[in-house]
Amino acid sequence: MAEKKKKVIITKDSVTPRKPVILKSDRESKEQPKVEKEKPTIILKTREQSAPKEDRPQSPKPQTSETGPHPCKIAHNDHKDKKVAEKPSPPLKKFPEAIKLLNENLEFNTAPLQYLNDSNSNYLVVGIMGTQGVGKSMILNLIEQSMNVPDLCEKILHSHETQTSAFDVSTIENQMENLDFSSNSDIKVSKSTDNFVFKMQDMDHIERGVHCTKGIDMYVTNDRVILLDCQALWAPSLIEESNTNPITSRSANIVTVDCLQLASYLISICHVVIAVQDWFTDYNFIRYIQTAEMLKPTLTAPAVLSTSQESSDMPNKGPSHPHLLLLHNRCQLEDFTPDALRTMQDLYRTAFKTSSLQLESGMYMYSDTNKNGLNIDSVCKGYSVENCGAPINFFLLPEIYSDYDNPDIYRGHPPFEQLAKRLRWMILSVNKHQITNIPDLSEKGWFQYCNKAWDTIKKCTFFMEYERFLP
Repeated sequence: MAEKKKKVIITKDSVTPRKPVILKSDRESKEQPKVEKEKPTIILKTREQSAPKEDRPQSPKPQTSETGPHPCKIAHNDHKDKKVAEKPSPPLKKFPEAIKLLNENLEFNTAPLQYLNDSNSNYLVVGIMGTQGVGKSMILNLIEQSMNVPDLCEKILHSHETQTSAFDVSTIENQMENLDFSSNSDIKVSKSTDNFVFKMQDMDHIERGVHCTKGIDMYVTNDRVILLDCQALWAPSLIEESNTNPITSRSANIVTVDCLQLASYLISICHVVIAVQDWFTDYNFIRYIQTAEMLKPTLTAPAVLSTSQESSDMPNKGPSHPHLLLLHNRCQLEDFTPDALRTMQDLYRTAFKTSSLQLESGMYMYSDTNKNGLNIDSVCKGYSVENCGAPINFFLLPEIYSDYDNPDIYRGHPPFEQLAKRLRWMILSVNKHQITNIPDLSEKGWFQYCNKAWDTIKKCTFFMEYERFLP
C-alpha cells in the first residue's frame, strides 16, 4: 500500500524573510583605497595683555555629570575652612597696674597670667637689680614711658613727696573751712606720680630706712615689654621683716641667700638685666652678681608646654645668658669725664672677664665702629675709642637738681631727658637671645617657665650649701 504523503501546510507567519547577501568584489577594493581624514588645523589667538580682565577670552569650563566642585578644589577649600575655623586670638589685655610676680613672702603669683597672650612670641623681658635706694623703680618708669612726658625732671623731683609734706600752709589758711585733708593729700601725691607705673620711695620710706618694693613687681607695656622690678638686695630692713625672732647672725645669712636666689632668678628669665648703682663702685654688689651667676642651676622649659611650641623650623639651641647693663644713677660732673669713663669700664671689664653674661651687646655711650661695626651717634661728642677705650654695656644718668632748667650752669653732659630717651632706645633695640631650650616661646609659655624656674631655684641645694659657708 503506497505510503500516504503528508501534507505540509505553510503559513505566512512561519516564513521568515531572508536578507540578501551582497559580496564585495576585489576589484572594487583595489580601485577605492581608504581615505585618511585630515586633522583639523587649530589657530590659537594670543591673549591681549592690554585688554581688561573682563574682556579677555576665557576657556570653556569642562562639563561634568556631577554638579559638585572639583575634587582638588574640595581639599583646598577644606584647608581654608580649617584656617577660618581656628579660634582667633583674644585681644591683648592691658595691665592696669604693676602686679606681683613674687609676693612679699617670695611666693609665685599666677595673677598676671590672664594678661598674657598665648600666640605672641615677640616680647622683651627686662629685669633690674640693685641695693636699697639707688633708683631701680625710677629707671623702669623711664623705660616704660612710650611717649615724651612733659616736665619729666619735675615729676621725678617731686616723687618723694608724702601726704604730710604735700600741703601748702597758705592754701590751708585761706580754705580751712572747705579743706578735706584726705582728698587733697591724695590728689597732690597723684599729681607727681600719675605717669609712673612702679611705686618709688617717698620721704616716709627714706626717713624710716625701709625698702619700697617687696618681692618682684611685673608690668607689661603696650609694646609687649615685660618689666620686672626686684626688691633691694641685702637691705637691712629685710632682716627686720624676716620671720626669724629673735634676730641672730643667721638671719642675715638667710636674707643673703634669698637675695642671691632673686638675682639668679632674674638672670634665668630675662633678656636684659640692669645692675644699678649710685656711686662707683660697690665691690660687694659685683660679688653678688658673680655669686648669683655661679649658683644658678641649669633650667629647661617645663613639660606642660604645648607640642606646637616645641616644633619649629629653627634649630633647638640651648638657652644663652642675658645681656648685663651696668648703670650708674645720680652721677656727678666728674663722672662724665673721658678718664673716669675709661677707668670704670676697665674695672668692670676685668671683674666680669670670666663671666658668661653678655657685656658687649651694643648698649654703649659711644660708637665702636672698628670692633663691632656699629654706626650710632655718641651721647657725648667727646667720647671715642681712643679717649675711653673699647666700650661695654655701661651707661650714666646724672642727678637731677632743682635748677636743672638753668642754661647758664655747665653740666658736662646732655640733658636728662635726652639721656633717658637714649637709654630706652638702647634697651628696646637689643638683640634678644633664646631664654629657654624651646625657641619662639609665647608669653604664657614664658610665664609657665618662670613658675618652674622659681620652684627649681628655691629647692636647689647650691644655695643651701653656700649658706653653710657664710660667717
